[in-house]
Amino acid sequence: MDLKGIVNITGKPGLFKVLSTTKGGFIVEALDGTAKRSVIPGTSKVATLEDISVYTSEEQEPLKDIFKRMKSNKVNLSGLDLTKAENAAIIKTFETLVPNYDREQVYVSDMRKLMKWYVILEPMLDFSAAEAEAVPAAEAASTAATAEAKPAKAAAPKKPKAPKKD
Repeated sequence: MDLKGIVNITGKPGLFKVLSTTKGGFIVEALDGTAKRSVIPGTSKVATLEDISVYTSEEQEPLKDIFKRMKSNKVNLSGLDLTKAENAAIIKTFETLVPNYDREQVYVSDMRKLMKWYVILEPMLDFSAAEAEAVPAAEAASTAATAEAKPAKAAAPKKPKAPKKD
């Protein structure tokens, strides 16, 4: 599962796929089924879904791990109107996914947004490919841990700046 090219843009509803970068921003395509393309200026606040995580009591949990859990638990959000559902129903559903979420930092609006994103992305993402990629990554991590550590290079000392002449 690759969330790298999928972004959320502040002030615009839904999710977008980055097609290209331009001199002053991005060219994106809406993932809402319309496939509408637009140019987003570089000054817009853009967040890739790969960088988003949820606060928990221990540490932050990446969004892709939550999406994998939703897929493996076969969470059915079709019977839940995410825009009009009561807060209690949203919280109950979210607690089944992330039971140790930080109740002070994760708001109901965040939960709704995460669930809406999953509904949009579920038919597009291949969750089996992500599981296959996780095995070689774990093997590489164990190999790297057993490899000898290379000595760190010493940083060269900086030259003092010359005093300014007035």
